[in-house]
Amino acid sequence: MDACTRFLPRSALAAALGGLLVTMPQHAAAQVAASKPVNADAIAACERAARQSLAPQAAHPPEVTFTTSAPAEPAMPGDSQLMLRGAGRWRAGEGLRSFNYNCTVDLRSGEAVGLVMRDLTPPAPAPARALVEPDLSHLSPAACESSAAAALKQRWPRVSQISFDSGTRSLVQDSASRAELHGQGRALPTPDAPSTHFGFDCELDPRDGRVIATRISG
Repeated sequence: MDACTRFLPRSALAAALGGLLVTMPQHAAAQVAASKPVNADAIAACERAARQSLAPQAAHPPEVTFTTSAPAEPAMPGDSQLMLRGAGRWRAGEGLRSFNYNCTVDLRSGEAVGLVMRDLTPPAPAPARALVEPDLSHLSPAACESSAAAALKQRWPRVSQISFDSGTRSLVQDSASRAELHGQGRALPTPDAPSTHFGFDCELDPRDGRVIATRISG
């Protein structure tokens, strides 16, 4: 026997390990609690609550598929509630939507007492604004150009030699009640002034060709 080896009496060994014997059962219990499988009834209660929460958003009972099992948050000793987390998908009128949830279950009653759901579906891209095919039956560029000439006379009372370049006209109609005609021209602001370039934007009602507003630029 090695001279450095010592045997402790059974009573002394028990006393030396006494501190460990107090703490080990609690640590082991925590590991067991953390790895303990979730109660199937608690999962069912959360999924039932999720379906009930989605029901008002659908014309018929929604088709809900839960994609992950809900892991449990370890409860404190003596705690009567369990926190579960999960995710799923359901079919709405616009297609499949995905969600996740946090759910609190009362272990005494087996019912969900709290549910927070979050919609994870990416927003649909906004549809591009469709341009209305221009209705040319009532549109007259001459009406817009006359309005533009009147606007020029308000800006330059002595204006003369007003001319419009028909090659610059462009028409945009974005609704049945509104269209815009854009164009350019030249004019003499005063008799001794040089020829000046200008642009005009004419807003009109395509249903009757009525000019609503005209703006001059340049």
